[in-house]
Amino acid sequence: MDIHPLKDISVNELHNRPFPVVALPAQISSLVFLHSGDRQAELDKLAELARLYDVPAPSDSDSTDCYYQSFNTFDLRWEFHNEFSTYTVIRRGDAQQPLGENMFSLLDQDWVARLGGQLIAANHIDLRSVAMAPTSPEELSEHFDGQRLVGGEIYEGCATIWTSVQAQDDGFIRTLVIDKGMDSAQAGRVIRNLLEIAAYRSMTLLALPIARQLMPEVRLLEQRLVETNNKLNDLVTLDDEQNLMDELISEATQLEKLVADHNFRFSATEAYFNLTESRLDMLREKKIPAIRTLKQFHARRFIPAFNTCMSVVKRKENLSKRISRTSELLHLRLQLSLEAQNQKLLSSMDKRSELQLRLQQTVEGLSVVAMTYYSMKLIELLIKPIPLESYLPISKGLALALLTPVIFCGAMWVIVRIRKKLHN
Repeated sequence: MDIHPLKDISVNELHNRPFPVVALPAQISSLVFLHSGDRQAELDKLAELARLYDVPAPSDSDSTDCYYQSFNTFDLRWEFHNEFSTYTVIRRGDAQQPLGENMFSLLDQDWVARLGGQLIAANHIDLRSVAMAPTSPEELSEHFDGQRLVGGEIYEGCATIWTSVQAQDDGFIRTLVIDKGMDSAQAGRVIRNLLEIAAYRSMTLLALPIARQLMPEVRLLEQRLVETNNKLNDLVTLDDEQNLMDELISEATQLEKLVADHNFRFSATEAYFNLTESRLDMLREKKIPAIRTLKQFHARRFIPAFNTCMSVVKRKENLSKRISRTSELLHLRLQLSLEAQNQKLLSSMDKRSELQLRLQQTVEGLSVVAMTYYSMKLIELLIKPIPLESYLPISKGLALALLTPVIFCGAMWVIVRIRKKLHN
């Protein structure tokens, strides 16, 4: 049996990066770093941490993209993605800990300080039962430093989430999940969905500053293209058309550079946005009266930010199409100009041919005269020694005079016959 080499890989991919199984209460802190693509460097750093705590190190393999390990008082989860890495610390079953405590304080601080990459997102999640969680508006406001909250019921009322989607003094965005009947598997899925929403949301918004930076350049290109199109009606000479084509080539080159420099970022932004929306749908939120849900919050600010990025992409695509259409119009105009020049050239060639024909006919007439003249000279030489008067009652001069029109007509007949053959 011939087994495809990707058979097991395709199945294992479906089970890659599973959600954690978390017993409540639990506290989770997560850091998201933009990395340079050096997976081995991160594996070496994780191996260093494993030696410090005397736990198994991650597999030293090129295909290793996650590391889940239980320590004495917490679990560590590391995941390597295309552009970023996530480090998540989970402490379970300790109800005495205050809300909002940074779980990375459980790790060696020197090791944490040397984590590579640029921090793009930091999130903290508290999972508590109703009895151990703040429920009154005053307690919730105090936990989130008085910031405006969004929240809602999730998983058909199995839990309630509260968050401000704003960083606190420690740089972490806090989220409170109040359990109303979740099991440990559901709790793990909630954690994973919330952390992925935060990570993918941050990765999506990376393109927003680029989009704002590109808007003036795109606007300038649009204005230049309008001016170029207006010049189409003012073209007179072939040099004008060539200069306009040079302008179009310059605009197309500048646009292609913008597309090439930022195409990956905007393509990734669309993918991250779709992932964020899918994770939000997985929460199955239900609205709490007078409180915006997390999805409604995203509709208020996150989706417009994404649409801003996509508007730049669409404007660039429209610019590319407009430049292409203008180039086609100019190319068509150039073709028409060349055809007009060709027609003038052909007309000039026709006139020249007509002149050549007239000159040729003139030369042919002169040729008949020349042929007659030289033919008569030859005849004169032939009859000169002959005593023509002894045989004919005419003189030599009269004989030559009578032969001249005959020779002339014969030469003309030969020229006409040759012309007819060439014409046929």
